[in-house]
Amino acid sequence: MRHLGSCILGVLAVALRQPRGAQAIPFKCALGCVNALIDFNMMAQYRSHTPDPIAYMEDYLDQFHRMNDIFWGFGVTKRTQAKVDKQPKEIGGQRSLMRQGAAPSKRRRVMTSVTLRTNCV
Repeated sequence: MRHLGSCILGVLAVALRQPRGAQAIPFKCALGCVNALIDFNMMAQYRSHTPDPIAYMEDYLDQFHRMNDIFWGFGVTKRTQAKVDKQPKEIGGQRSLMRQGAAPSKRRRVMTSVTLRTNCV
C-alpha cells in the first residue's frame, strides 16, 4: 500500500501528460491535488513525528483542500448510477445466453457488446 500512491501518481502523470489547450490547467490541478494527498500519506506513515513533519503534513493537507474542487465536477450523476446498477443484470443475461449453446458468431457478438459496455461505463 505504501507504494500504491507513487504508482498512481506515475500513471496519472503519464495519462495526463499531453493535455489539449483547455485541459492543461485542470490536469495540472488534478496532479497537484493527488500529489499533495500522496505526500501527506507518506509523511503520516513515519513512526514518530516532530514539529517539522507535522508542519509538512499540514501544508500538504492545505494544498489538497485548495485543489480538490477540481474533482467535484466529476461526481456520479443519477444517469451514470442507473447505468452502473443495470450493468450486472445485462451481463448476467448475456452470460446465460452464452451458456445455452448459442452459435459461435452470436457468442462473439455478445462478448463484444459486453466488453464495449463494460469499458464505456
